Amino acid sequence: MNNTAKLFNISLTKILLLISFSFLLLSPVIAEDGLYERGIELVEQKDYEKALKAFELGAKTGDLNAMTALGIMYITGVGVIQNDVKGFKYVQDAANKSHPKAQYTLGAIYYLGAGVNIDFNKAFNWIRLSADQGYLDAQHNLALMYEAGEGVSQDFKKAYEYYLIAARSGNLDSQIRVAQMYKEAIGTEKNLEKSAYWLKKIEESKLKN
Repeated sequence: MNNTAKLFNISLTKILLLISFSFLLLSPVIAEDGLYERGIELVEQKDYEKALKAFELGAKTGDLNAMTALGIMYITGVGVIQNDVKGFKYVQDAANKSHPKAQYTLGAIYYLGAGVNIDFNKAFNWIRLSADQGYLDAQHNLALMYEAGEGVSQDFKKAYEYYLIAARSGNLDSQIRVAQMYKEAIGTEKNLEKSAYWLKKIEESKLKN
């Protein structure tokens, strides 16, 4: 398994278990919050069956976060009988409505073949749509696909550009890759001063985490 595939395995795990529940990292949820936020609170409490119901109700109102979270719960079988087809449809419906998190999730599903046939071209297209909306994980993984030439013609310059975008937004893996690319003249001119700058940023990012 190459480095890109390894990263997507890690990323998909994050997606299926954490990314769609990202509001947990924000301010505490209060009773008046919406159904999606209530679902997040219940996930934190590991009350997955009630979380599922909250997401189902949220999805019925057209909440794209709730639709994505609901799809992920079906795909993973968390709080519900596992159902790839049903889960895929929820994620796809949200992605078709330009939801960046759903687009990235759908791209990762196609990349790994999670309940669907592996399709790097579809994976690339969905991840690119998410990346172009500023979704950080999508930007990093799009760079990986450009670098590996999976779903798109290999293009180290494009890979460098997307790594740099993600690195500037604080993605540690992208910062590491940018430092290497400046050091080894991959996709950009060799620049040891800029490499050293990013090495320093890497240490700062590690301290923050």
